[in-house]
Amino acid sequence: MNFVYQAKVVGLNFHKVENAVEQGDYVILVADTENEFDSDAIAVFNAERELIGHIANSERTLSQNNRKNGNISASELKGELDFTNRQYFGEAVRVYSSCIYLEINEGKWSYINAPADDAEPTEIEVLKSEIATLKAIVSDLQDQVASLKTLITVGSEEHSSPTTSDGRVLYSVVGLSHFDGQDHLGYDLSIVEEPIFEGAKGTALYLKSGEHRVGVFPSSKKKAYCEEHGIPYCESKSLKGKSFDGKVVIEEIVYNEYAVISI
Repeated sequence: MNFVYQAKVVGLNFHKVENAVEQGDYVILVADTENEFDSDAIAVFNAERELIGHIANSERTLSQNNRKNGNISASELKGELDFTNRQYFGEAVRVYSSCIYLEINEGKWSYINAPADDAEPTEIEVLKSEIATLKAIVSDLQDQVASLKTLITVGSEEHSSPTTSDGRVLYSVVGLSHFDGQDHLGYDLSIVEEPIFEGAKGTALYLKSGEHRVGVFPSSKKKAYCEEHGIPYCESKSLKGKSFDGKVVIEEIVYNEYAVISI
């Protein structure tokens, strides 16, 4: 199975394009050998060959949280993939106005200039590349099928929440950047309704790790955010007063963004 790498595209504001990249689109990664500022620079183009930015390659553009989420730098990506006369195809998995997060499958590439020496070896290499690409596509489809099997939507009410195949209910918590709990995971997880701040009349439903707040259950204003990120939405107001029995487990976490939990 081909390895998949994660990387971040930055510098979008410096490049005006007619065809904006959307989630699910494929982009083209090419070594920017003439870049005077970074010898390891990797340029990123949209499908129409418009330059949209470069792979992050400094502490300023690739934060520790980015790295915690699995993103690597351009220099590291070049250490893993051979960009000599090759262009790689990355899928945009999350798109923002300032940056784009990619998944790059090592099997999805093509020659920039096809070798013209020996006809027979060239044909073999092309076949190998096509086979690798097909395997990568099959692998992606298998992952999508597995995800669909995992998330089984229960009921049709607006506030129903999906479950895993073994019956664990899935919820999302958001606003992780506002709390320090994401840096204190490892304690017992709990779901607690408590005042928003000391002395406040209003309460909210929080995910806590020990005594640290990790995130808050989404309000109705966060419904669009949950839908945009493809995570379960269940309005916190409908869950207040509910008893949560069973162990709380984090199924997915994107630091400074959101977490998906199961109960």
